[in-house]
Amino acid sequence: MLDLAGKSVLITAAATRTGAGLARYLLGCGAEVFLGYRKNRSGIDEILAEFPQARPAQGDVTDPAQVERMRAQVERERGRLFALINVVGDWHQAPILETSYEEFRSVIANNLDSVFLLSKAFYPLLKAQGNARIINFAYAYGERVASAEAFAYHIAKLGLISLTKSLAKQWGQDQISANVISPGHLFNTIVTEAGDPCDSIPQGRLGTYEDLYCLLDLLLRDESAYLTGSNLIVSGGYNL
Repeated sequence: MLDLAGKSVLITAAATRTGAGLARYLLGCGAEVFLGYRKNRSGIDEILAEFPQARPAQGDVTDPAQVERMRAQVERERGRLFALINVVGDWHQAPILETSYEEFRSVIANNLDSVFLLSKAFYPLLKAQGNARIINFAYAYGERVASAEAFAYHIAKLGLISLTKSLAKQWGQDQISANVISPGHLFNTIVTEAGDPCDSIPQGRLGTYEDLYCLLDLLLRDESAYLTGSNLIVSGGYNL
C-alpha cells in the first residue's frame, strides 16, 4: 500500500459509491483526506466513524462561490494540497428530443464545469505543494462521443479528457501533473444503455475498486511526477 502520510488530498463525491471507496483507500494509505460532498452527510459520517481524522468539505462543486469556500477551508486547515481527485459526475439517459436543456446542462455542469472550477480554485494550493497531482475520472468510452442515449455524458467526458490535457500542458511548468482514470463498467454500475455489460467485456467481469487502487498508487507515487496528460483506461477491454 502506498504511503501518503502527511499529504493532503481532496476527493469529490466522497459520500458514496466510487468516491467513498477511493476515499477509504486513501485514508488507509495515511493521507489527510478532505471528503467533498454536497448533501449526503450520512455517507460522510459513515466514513468518519471508520476514519475520524478525515475532514468533511461540504459544497456544490458546480457553484463558484461554494467551490471558493471549499478552497478556503483547505487553505485554512492545510495551506496546500497534494492531490485534487475529481470523481463527481452524473448520468442522464434519454434521446436528444426527450432531453431538456436543464437536464443537458446539469450533466455538463456536474461532469465538466465542476472540474474547471475546482482546478482553477485550487491551483494556488497545488502550486504551493510542488509535484502536485490532479486526477480526473472519465469513462472508458469517453473518447468515443457517439451514444444512442447517454450523449450528454459522453460529451462531458470527452471534454473532461481534453480539459485534463490542457491542464497538463499549461501547468506542467508549475510541477502539477494532470491525468485521467477512465473506468469501464464497475460492479456498482447503476444503468447501462443495453443488455448485460459483461457481455461486452472481454475479461468477462465488472470492475472493482481494487482495479482502480493500482492506478491511484501509480499516479500518486513520488516517482510518477513526470507522468502527465494521460488517459488511463481500466475496463477489462470494454472499450476495445
